[in-house]
Amino acid sequence: MEAAIALPLSAYEIERRKPMPSKNHGIIQTNITGLLYADYRKKFRIITELRIEIEGDDYTPDICIYPLMNFDSLHDEIRVKQLPLTAIEILSPTQGTEDLLEKFEVYFKAGIQSCWFVQPAMSTIFLLTPDKKIKVFHDEILADPTNDVSIDLLEVFQ
Repeated sequence: MEAAIALPLSAYEIERRKPMPSKNHGIIQTNITGLLYADYRKKFRIITELRIEIEGDDYTPDICIYPLMNFDSLHDEIRVKQLPLTAIEILSPTQGTEDLLEKFEVYFKAGIQSCWFVQPAMSTIFLLTPDKKIKVFHDEILADPTNDVSIDLLEVFQ
């Protein structure tokens, strides 16, 4: 039996502390971002691939839902200390479930109110909250009670 050869991590993977995304990952990320922006741009700021700092470590959720904030072209931030209300992570083909669940523990301990675990192969989103409750959504409307956001999963996985 041949041993698996570990490939060196790319700069993307090192910087963001997560695997390289795939085509389906990118499609789903675009779909979720577009749906959230279309319905909630006057209530929330939807930000993709933002580096957030938690206890000195950097994390880069695929999508963050923040309270509404202004765009300031003269004062950008590379590393943000303000935490999102919701962090959305899309499972990459080379990523393990445990990787994301460990991140969610860090997110909840820091004060993030909800996390969406997007499982592309199953066209499913798991909604997790700090009280360790998990709701499963598939081919229906996902409703996040922590921020009153709803999206149609039939539009996410298309």
